Amino acid sequence: MTATAVSPCWAGTTTSSRTSLAISSTRRRSSAPSAACPTCARQPSLRDRKAWSDCWWSKPVSTWQRLSTPAAARPPPTSCRACGACATRFPIPQLVSSTANCWRIPSHKFRKQHMFDSRSGHAASPFLIGAKTLSHGELDTQIALVAARLLAGKLDQQRVLFMVRDDLAAMPLLLGCLRAGAIPLLLDPGTAASQVQYLLEHAQVAGVIADADRIAQWQEAGMALPAQRIGVAGAQAKGKLLGKLLGRRAPADLDNWPGLLSAPTPAALPPARQEGPAYVVFTSGSTARPKGVEMHWPALLAHSRTIGDHYGLDQNSRLMNLMPLTHADGLVQGVLLAYRVGCALVRPAPFSIVGIEALLIAVYREQVTHLVAAPTALALMQQYGSHLAENFGNGHFQFAVSCSAPLSAAIWTGFSDTFKIKLINTYGLSETGTCGLYAGPDAASHKVGSVGIPRDMLARILREDGSAAGDDEPGELCLQGANLMHGYLDNPEATAAVLRDGWLHTGDQARRDSDGVYWITGRLKDLIICGGYNLSPEAINGVLLQHPAVLEAATVALPDATWGEIPVACVVLRPAMEADSAQLLAHCGSHLGAHELPKRIVFSSQLPRTPSGKVITAQLQKSLAVTPVSAGSTHDPRAQVFALAAELFQVAPHTLQDSSGPANTPGWDSLAHINFVIGLETLFNIRLSPTDVVHMESLGATVHMINRLAR
Repeated sequence: MTATAVSPCWAGTTTSSRTSLAISSTRRRSSAPSAACPTCARQPSLRDRKAWSDCWWSKPVSTWQRLSTPAAARPPPTSCRACGACATRFPIPQLVSSTANCWRIPSHKFRKQHMFDSRSGHAASPFLIGAKTLSHGELDTQIALVAARLLAGKLDQQRVLFMVRDDLAAMPLLLGCLRAGAIPLLLDPGTAASQVQYLLEHAQVAGVIADADRIAQWQEAGMALPAQRIGVAGAQAKGKLLGKLLGRRAPADLDNWPGLLSAPTPAALPPARQEGPAYVVFTSGSTARPKGVEMHWPALLAHSRTIGDHYGLDQNSRLMNLMPLTHADGLVQGVLLAYRVGCALVRPAPFSIVGIEALLIAVYREQVTHLVAAPTALALMQQYGSHLAENFGNGHFQFAVSCSAPLSAAIWTGFSDTFKIKLINTYGLSETGTCGLYAGPDAASHKVGSVGIPRDMLARILREDGSAAGDDEPGELCLQGANLMHGYLDNPEATAAVLRDGWLHTGDQARRDSDGVYWITGRLKDLIICGGYNLSPEAINGVLLQHPAVLEAATVALPDATWGEIPVACVVLRPAMEADSAQLLAHCGSHLGAHELPKRIVFSSQLPRTPSGKVITAQLQKSLAVTPVSAGSTHDPRAQVFALAAELFQVAPHTLQDSSGPANTPGWDSLAHINFVIGLETLFNIRLSPTDVVHMESLGATVHMINRLAR
């Protein structure tokens, strides 16, 4: 049945609903005519055109539920928009089709494409461009092999702990896991063994896909692992396995990667799942233990379509995503988005200061069209890569996307001005998949400092009493849409606390201006966002209090130009007991991931408290903000460099030598290297050039560089 023509909606549509839904989001939002109010002739504002506040679809149920409701059971769409000036409602005739003629309804709801639908036509085109290249055809073959292996192990609809470092292995293994209908629980490769053990004991894990060396460590520690396992060989072992791959393999070889690649290609696989749990990522909240965000297939499919449409991606796009694959933004806006769109994912190497030049060279060489990164990475690229700013002028680049953490106006304008490109800001949480609001790329929502407007979501600001806030009035930001999580893994209490009447209560304070653009003004929940990671102060405090010398501990967030915020812990020691910061950091390292460690530990005789005993966070933050970087009281540059290195790399000072470098020093990884550079610049009041950073190959070379710059 053909949909009838309808009269103008607030979005300005004068065509059939099917026609309007077929128009790309970019066209309909940039070139659609505006429908003036028939009473007062007022033209609709940005909020009139893009908010969902007055549409009959705005009910306290999920968007997916609304769209799946039969047409006969829906309320009659008698109005779509009330004029903001005189409250006149614009009438809309009853529609013949089962859709609504409102552009706010996401068009992807009517396109049932699954992530694993037929993908013929671009098998030879690259999917992963990095240290090695993986084509779409090669990837699909590997996905089928992994899926067949997991299905043979009866892991469909079962939880699989997933913890893999290497992109070239992680991507086919992860997508194969999804293709088989297994549910990957994605953990950062730096996750502490104690957290892994907790999951194994409490999360009903039926299988493990992890680096072989980590599996060996867990077995040596006496952890009870599921029988179904795939161990991923390290880079040093791949050469030895290559020869074996050329011959016939025993069935046991199917329990390792890349040994699994020698299995015969399966003739057919059962249909891919489109309902139920898809994946679980972990996020820190106000509680000590990270919560698992359980995302279901309908939400994933809806969200990936929204992002692809909003960014204007197609099979010719080349997406550079610098986020870790186990982070929601690296997962959804990276491997899953690129695979579903059919475009290339460019990942030259894990992000590090030393690798910034290589990243920018890859932007030009690989003709990157979109860049997705956290504000920390953007700031470091501006600081250490400005001499390669012209590389974004590759003739194909469209815009960069900031995600996962607040984007300051200074980084926003600085990055855009340095590289002469558009930078858009996004807002979202793991609980929304990734993004829910976008500041750009359209000019109307691209307000520096804001988080823009919702896309395929409802947004509202609530006062403390639950009533709706007015324009520019602060309150809690709440979101609703098809992309919301199903809930927290095996945690109905935590789920009920944030999902109420179909709305996600974000815990972030925000305001909405008169144009319908949203601005984050603060946080209502106790979180530290450091480099795009949500860190729980309570989790850090809990680990510190496990040390026998610690009596009290309080961790707070301090502002930082590079990381956004950094966790700094204040510790009170027990009487007659001693411990230094290096010992406490080493203790934390055995219970927390590398990105969760406090950047500094400061000792005090007492914590500032209220009469009721609550720590006065603001007072503690003020006192810690003026505490200098710890590097000893000596003025000897060599001693200061070594003391700083010992603190940041969590090693005993006497173990460090002039020859100590990233290759032979435990803890000197890419994250620690960034902290080392920042610490040196702060300690010696210097600014290191990209060349200086690259040549920090050892502590001896670093001391020589400091002496040269200090002259």
